[in-house]
Amino acid sequence: MLRRWFLAFILAGVAVGLTAKEVFVVGLDAAFPPFTWVEGGEYRGFDVEVMRAIAELQGLRVEFRDLPWATIITALAQGKIDIIASGLSVTCERAKVVDFSLPYWEVDQAILVRKDSDLNAITAFLGTKVGAQAGTTAYMWLEDNLVAQGVKVELCAYETYDMAVRDLEIGRIAAVLCDVETAVGFVEAGRNVKIVGIVKTGEQYAYAVTKGDPYSLLPRLNEGLRKLYELGIWAELVAKYFPGRPVEPVPLVPRDPCR
Repeated sequence: MLRRWFLAFILAGVAVGLTAKEVFVVGLDAAFPPFTWVEGGEYRGFDVEVMRAIAELQGLRVEFRDLPWATIITALAQGKIDIIASGLSVTCERAKVVDFSLPYWEVDQAILVRKDSDLNAITAFLGTKVGAQAGTTAYMWLEDNLVAQGVKVELCAYETYDMAVRDLEIGRIAAVLCDVETAVGFVEAGRNVKIVGIVKTGEQYAYAVTKGDPYSLLPRLNEGLRKLYELGIWAELVAKYFPGRPVEPVPLVPRDPCR
């Protein structure tokens, strides 16, 4: 009996060893301010600070890894990273391959054109070249609502939004579609662009983990969001990165992305 108990104990210890991790790798797009970016060799931004705060509250160790946005879902599915925290919108397609935390942010899409452009929210998408970052919901919206519907527009995919805005500034494309906060960030940074319209997509951002949540991270992420709000840390971070924006209680009420 003792030998069987000892063997069971050893096997249980092996199983724990196989699933335990000392450090969780957080994947992000390091060119997506104000949520994530690199400055002086350090990862910065709203999502970076939120993840560090949650890790401290929940007793986790995290490190960050910059990845091309178009590959970040695949990287999570392949186990190259453990969490995505970089302004990731919840979609029906993504929910099939990753598991989402409770949502923490709501966002629409903004239409950017050059400051000296006469284009508006309609003409920016008619017979023009429009840019968006590959793999983003903005790019998907352009594909589904313009290209697939036969609208005469040329869709240009970019690795980062900074590259798209650079092409917009020098006249290679006529418009860029991106999340509102990102668009505001480009305008406030003094880039040669302006916002001429908002596409009401009503998206929700959430953090994502590997399908099946093998390390039981979702309960800790969700509880971490609640604690950040209750302790007032959430309000401080919102004021720091989004001055003047109202502070909504988090987590938000999730919407069904497949409806």
